Amino acid sequence: MMAVAAHAELTNDTTIIINNPEQIKIKQSDKSLSVEVKGSKANPDYLYSTTLSCGEDALVVTEEKSREFNFNFPFVKNKDSHQRYKSEIQMGGFGFGMVNALNTPSDMKVDMGASYEFMISNLLAWQYRPWNNGTAFSLGFGLDWKNYRMTGKTQFIKSNNDLILGNYPDNADIKFSRIKVFSLTASFTFVQQINHDIKIGVGPVINFNTHASLKTRYELNGDNVKIMDENIHQTPVTVDFMGSISFKSIGLYFKYSPSNVLKTDFGPKFSSMSTGLIFCY
Repeated sequence: MMAVAAHAELTNDTTIIINNPEQIKIKQSDKSLSVEVKGSKANPDYLYSTTLSCGEDALVVTEEKSREFNFNFPFVKNKDSHQRYKSEIQMGGFGFGMVNALNTPSDMKVDMGASYEFMISNLLAWQYRPWNNGTAFSLGFGLDWKNYRMTGKTQFIKSNNDLILGNYPDNADIKFSRIKVFSLTASFTFVQQINHDIKIGVGPVINFNTHASLKTRYELNGDNVKIMDENIHQTPVTVDFMGSISFKSIGLYFKYSPSNVLKTDFGPKFSSMSTGLIFCY
């Protein structure tokens, strides 16, 4: 006789008690009966399996396995029966959204609908789960591109060593004038699993702004004009504060940065925010 009820306790008879198993798999044939139990209330990595052969006069156990701990890459450490430590390497966090400039000069009007951000927040990430309650802490390294685009009557102009705002030539057919910033990122995120499908994340993102460029395009007297410059004095290091909510592998993110995008000695003073979709996060 075998009863499956409730913390992995094997007595001298055939009674096995497992509290709150996550999964029970029973397979029966003419000659055998196998039972596999995964997880328990005290240990989600618990595994128990047994196979019984059916003879003419008796039921005989031919195979029995029990495993208290499951060591996964990089490691799993069980401190006691109620607490689990686990860390793992992850990849993902592909995001695409819209960008806006905040606290801008009166004549600088960034078109949020035409400005965009593309990011890979976790090109490589290390996640640590200190407790068995859906809480995790993540350290991620990634890439980010932000594009601040103006489509109105004002353009970015490189004058000597400064970036200033000015008008287009008379009769110009305006396309856009934009600043693009490329960054290497390091993110520190607190993650909380709400249920099996939903989780939230919040934390700072440090941007190492390694490259920035200016590009302006318009048409004048039938000629296409393109002006580019790559030395626009971006702020070397800025900080975003990022929050996200995801359902399964798709989510929404929001980022706000109080940092100035450009060095204020060389260009207009403004900060940024962005929002969009994030995948595999």
